[in-house]
Amino acid sequence: AMAESYQFIFIFLLILTTAVEFYLGYRQKNFVLQNKKKVPSAFTKIIKLADHKKAADYTVSKINFNSIELIFGAIILYLFTLGGGINLINNLMGQYFENPLLNGAVIITSIFVALHLIGLPSSIYQTFVIETKYGFNKITPKLFITDQIKSVIVMIILSGVVSFAALWILSELGNEWWLWLWIFLSVLSLIGVALAPVLKQLFNKYTPIKDKSLKKNIEKLLKRCGFESSGLFEMNGSLRSTHGNAFFGGFGKTKRIIFFDTLLEKLNTKEIEAVIAHELGHFKRNHVKKLLLIQISLIFFSLYFLGGLKENEAFYNGLGVENLSNANFLILFILVLLPFVMFFVGPFISWLQRKYEFEADEYACEFTKSSDLKQSLIKLYRDNASTLTPDPLYSAFYHSHPPASIRIQAIDKN
Repeated sequence: AMAESYQFIFIFLLILTTAVEFYLGYRQKNFVLQNKKKVPSAFTKIIKLADHKKAADYTVSKINFNSIELIFGAIILYLFTLGGGINLINNLMGQYFENPLLNGAVIITSIFVALHLIGLPSSIYQTFVIETKYGFNKITPKLFITDQIKSVIVMIILSGVVSFAALWILSELGNEWWLWLWIFLSVLSLIGVALAPVLKQLFNKYTPIKDKSLKKNIEKLLKRCGFESSGLFEMNGSLRSTHGNAFFGGFGKTKRIIFFDTLLEKLNTKEIEAVIAHELGHFKRNHVKKLLLIQISLIFFSLYFLGGLKENEAFYNGLGVENLSNANFLILFILVLLPFVMFFVGPFISWLQRKYEFEADEYACEFTKSSDLKQSLIKLYRDNASTLTPDPLYSAFYHSHPPASIRIQAIDKN
C-alpha cells in the first residue's frame, strides 16, 4: 500500500509540474502575441517595430517547442521510472565489474549518457531549425558533432568519478552518509564555479582583448571599483551563435573577465564599460556567493528530508524500480526528487536573482553613466531578440532578469 502512495504522489507531481509549466508557456505566448504590434514607449528610439515583431516570433517559436519538450520530458521520466527504463539499464550495465561501486558508477553514467542522447534531436532542432530561422545560428554540423562528442566524453569522466565517490560515501560512511554526501557535493559546487572557465576552454578559445583603448578604459574602471582581475579576455562565441554576453570566470586570483566577441562588435566602449560595471556589481554585492550558499543549503535540506527514502523499499517500488541500491537512490534523487524540490523553490530563486539584477544595475549607475547602461541593455534585448513584453506571471516564475521596461524604469530612477 505504501508503494501505491509513493506512486500516486509521483504521478500527481509529474502531472502538476508539467501542467503548470505548460500553462505558463501558454500565457507567455498569448501575452507576447497581444503586444506584438507596438513597441513599448520606452524603447521606440532604439527598437524598430520589425525587431520587436521578430523578438515576439522568436519567443513564440521557443515556447511552442518548449511545450512539446515538457510533455516529452514527462513521458521520458515516466518511461525511465514506472516504464522500467532504470531496471533495464541496471540489468544491461550492472554486470561488468566485481566491484559494486564501479557497477553503480557505470549504471549512473549510462543513465546520464542515455538521457543526453535522447535529448539530441531536440538540440539539433533548436540549433539548426529555430536558431537558424532567426539568424542566430553560426555552428556547422561538423562543429556540432565535435561539441557533442566532447560533451559526452567530459560527461562520462565527470559522472564516473563523481558517482564513484558518492557511492563510496553512501556505502562506507554509515548513517551519516547524507551529511558527508552534502559536504562532498558542496565542495564540488565550489570547484565547479572555479573550474567552469577551464571547462569552457575545451570548447572555446580565449584571447586577450586586442583593442588597446578599450582595454585601457576597462582597466581604469576596474581601478575605480577597486577590482583585481587576472586579465580581460575575448571568447570566440561567434563560432556558434550571434548571441552576445559577458561574464566573470574563476575565483580570487584567477578572476577573469570574459567577453563574447559578438558583444564587443555590437556595443561601443562606454556601453561595454556599463556592462562590466553591472557584472562587477554582482561581484561586489556577493551575489555569486549568495546563490552558491542557497544552492548548498537546498542540497542540505533535500538530503536531510529525503535521505530517509534510501532504505525505503516502498519508495523504489512505487517509482517502478526493482532494486533497492545506492546507485538507484542517487538516480532517483537526481532525476525525480531534486527537480520536484527545484520546481517549488525555483520561483523564489528567480525572484532573488531579479533583485540582484536591480542591485547590479544600481552599482553600475554609480560608476558609469546610466544612459550608457540603458543603451547597452536595450541593444542586447534587441540583438538577442528578447521580448520586451513578457507575461508577468511567466516572468515571475522563470526569469532571472526583470522585464525590460521595469528594469529601465529603475535605471532612470538611479
